[in-house]
Amino acid sequence: MRKYSIICILLSIFAFNISAQVSHGGKPLPPIMTKTYRSLMFEEMPPFDLENERRTEASTRQDLRGGYRFAYKFMTHLDRNNSGSSFLLPDGSSVWRLGIRSKGALSINVLFTEYELPEGAQLFLYNSSRTQTLGAFNHLNNSELGILPVSPVQGDELIIEYHEPPQAAFPGRLRVGEVNHGYRSLEGYEPAGDRNEYACMASPLCFGEEYAELSRSVVLLTIDGVTACTGVMLNNTLNDGKPYLLTASHCLNKDFSVQNPDYEAIAGRIVCFFNYTSPTCDTLMRGTEEMSVASAIYRAVNENNDLALLELAAPPPAYYQPYYAGWTINENGGVPPYAGIHHPRASMKRINFSAISPVLKTFDIPQISFNKNVHWNIEAWDAGSTDAGSSGSPLFDSAHHVMGFLSGGSSTCNDPVNDYYAAFFKAWDSAGDAHTQLKTWLDPTGDNPQTLDGLAPYASNPCYRLSNIAGMRDSITITALPSPASGNLFGSNTLQTAEYAEYAEYAEEYHLTGSARIEGIYCVTPAITDPAGSLEVEITVLEGTESPHTLLHSEPFCPTYLELSLIDSTIVNTEKRLGRAQESFIRFSRPVDVSGTFYIGYKIKSPASSSFAVYNLSKGMTTRNTAWVNNKGQWIKASAHPLTPFHTSLFIDPVISYTNDDSSEHIDPGTTPTIWIDPVRERIHVLLPQDDSGVCALYSTGGRLLQENKFSGSETLVPASGLHPGIYILQIRGRKTHHAQKIFL
Repeated sequence: MRKYSIICILLSIFAFNISAQVSHGGKPLPPIMTKTYRSLMFEEMPPFDLENERRTEASTRQDLRGGYRFAYKFMTHLDRNNSGSSFLLPDGSSVWRLGIRSKGALSINVLFTEYELPEGAQLFLYNSSRTQTLGAFNHLNNSELGILPVSPVQGDELIIEYHEPPQAAFPGRLRVGEVNHGYRSLEGYEPAGDRNEYACMASPLCFGEEYAELSRSVVLLTIDGVTACTGVMLNNTLNDGKPYLLTASHCLNKDFSVQNPDYEAIAGRIVCFFNYTSPTCDTLMRGTEEMSVASAIYRAVNENNDLALLELAAPPPAYYQPYYAGWTINENGGVPPYAGIHHPRASMKRINFSAISPVLKTFDIPQISFNKNVHWNIEAWDAGSTDAGSSGSPLFDSAHHVMGFLSGGSSTCNDPVNDYYAAFFKAWDSAGDAHTQLKTWLDPTGDNPQTLDGLAPYASNPCYRLSNIAGMRDSITITALPSPASGNLFGSNTLQTAEYAEYAEYAEEYHLTGSARIEGIYCVTPAITDPAGSLEVEITVLEGTESPHTLLHSEPFCPTYLELSLIDSTIVNTEKRLGRAQESFIRFSRPVDVSGTFYIGYKIKSPASSSFAVYNLSKGMTTRNTAWVNNKGQWIKASAHPLTPFHTSLFIDPVISYTNDDSSEHIDPGTTPTIWIDPVRERIHVLLPQDDSGVCALYSTGGRLLQENKFSGSETLVPASGLHPGIYILQIRGRKTHHAQKIFL
């Protein structure tokens, strides 16, 4: 087993607890201990016609935008009496191992339709290469329903390993009732073919803070292990943070193909991915997958207007920074612009805009007769479109209230017209039946408001993502060392020898004016290579007034999926693939207390044959340096690097919560503005120490005024188009800020 895998499995024993049961530690037996013949252990799933499956899927979907199928379901009846292989250990413990093979599967996930374990028993699931392990599950995972769903395991072979102690109170009950063959990879949501079909779909990040909060209310859903849709978290009139989730009913009943669906059971098999968003705008990069919460409780379904309202079995934790969107039951459709935020084909979050006021129409499809005139028709998108998997996604009015949720349509990037959103107000009240309407659940106070604003459920003690990259995410790069050295300036390189091992340690500087606790860190990395299977990277937290000095905490770099079993609130950790550029989130095994100046670092302990690095700001993009390098045992600023000195920052962002009350005053932006140049867009960014108003003036070195621009707030842009390369003076004259600085264009 690779060192990386060992670290990840050990980390999963203790790293995660969000006021719910967690996977309970331990690891499966080494292969040499099992002595099980593969031919006896494995059950082979029969072949199926994948092309026919896709044709059937396409023909039944019609104009619905949901049901992005990624797996084929086999119904099975596999247990200790009829499959697998059993043996005894020297201490008398019995072990049952069952292998499931489905040729060509990109992933396999199973549902235990019978699950009841005695105290002391353990259950593990892993792939043949042992690069991914789920569990252990034990008696604490028993539930009233007696079932246990698990998340996908990569590859076309899955091994189930059950340990039962000799003095168990009763024989454990385990039955695999469903096996799902993944034929579309959830490890590569973005289409592998022509990406032009996504060219019109921008990330919400491209629109700055205007849609940042709203975007956090939208989640990617995987349903019953085989399909994907979109949902939105909703506020209610009590403003009590109850985690209501809105999506489309056809996402739960396989596009109305299931007769008399058991919505309670289906709700228990839903997993929600929060914050699956590209960390950059211009060139989309894979977003973090680690923030997942699962299971839901059925609250209301009305197939006649495609409504499905659920409630998460456990709320998302504070470090997810969740947001519950507001809504409107106004019947006039509001005023433009309108925005739709969604996960097309289970991909990263996208946003659409329309300036045309929608009108109520009847959405006709063969599968069901929707009620008449219950859908808002978006005649055309000015930017963006939708796709399979977008169903259930919200339509927001200009006041950022949910006014509809997507049923279907026919829009594409080439022809972005004719989408249909079920009208929120039409699903509000349904003849007093609580389980077919929104009102009972979203208006428990009975106030019947026409609109309700959104809610940040942890507003009294929020988490913040600190970043020195703010506003410059599209100006990141991987800086290479100059010849004769090679490798990454802020990562693995040829200087990484016994004599100069300190070159493999780096840190990013942050400042607070109060005390806080670090919950974890975001880290944006290029594709990581690990041919020897020996990748070992340690995330560190350090303190020091002048430079990094005292180690406060260390944590293995081991990004894992955090998935919560919907039935029994069990969190399952699944290793993340690293061979692609992406953002990862590493939650700390314990919160780390910091104050004043602190540093988030990373130490590369593996040999140079493994390649690890973190993105940094391109040279010339900032006049302030926050990056540090350990140079032969001494920490130096990147701007003083002996080979490639320049001012920069590293894309490694801590998520913190403050430990005293005046949190709004804690972030210390420094005493001077931060200024950087965007040569592509020909503009100058100015980040002020605090909200202010005044004038930014640009002068030639001879003192001639070239332009003046008024500003208000904490950030402003100064146009630089038409200016010749050279030295200029930027002067900031505000009520609170007075600053002048040379800049180089």
